[in-house]
This record gives sequence, structure tokens and C-alpha cells, in this order.
Amino acid sequence: MFYRICPRCARAVPLASSERYCTNDGTRLLEACPGCGARITSPYARFCGRCGREFRLETRALEDKAGQGGLG
Repeated sequence: MFYRICPRCARAVPLASSERYCTNDGTRLLEACPGCGARITSPYARFCGRCGREFRLETRALEDKAGQGGLG
């Protein structure tokens, strides 16, 4: 099974779900690692199992996007 994960709050939903944005904070859910493209195989994953990249957005990037009128 594969998952989508919110890079802001780490909420996970099954990939089969129709959700594309986090219902907690409106952030677009990650379907795969932004570094190497590997699918997310655990709802508890915080780092990519293939390349080790962290899934969470950096605080600075969140602040910049929020200041521009949205995170998605």
C-alpha cells in the first residue's frame, strides 16, 4: 500500500483516497519523495527510505508560502 503525506503536519492518507490536500492545514499532500520520486510506503514515514530526504517542509518555506497567500 502507498500513502500521501502532508509535509507540514505529517498526516497520512492512503494513495487510493481522493484527498489531494491536507484537511488539517490545506497543504498539498506528497505522493512521492520530492528528491528521488520513490513512493511513500508507510503512513509513519518522515524520511524517504530510498534517498533519506526528509518529507517535512522547512519552516522558512512554509512562512514564505503563507505570506504569498497560500500553501498549495
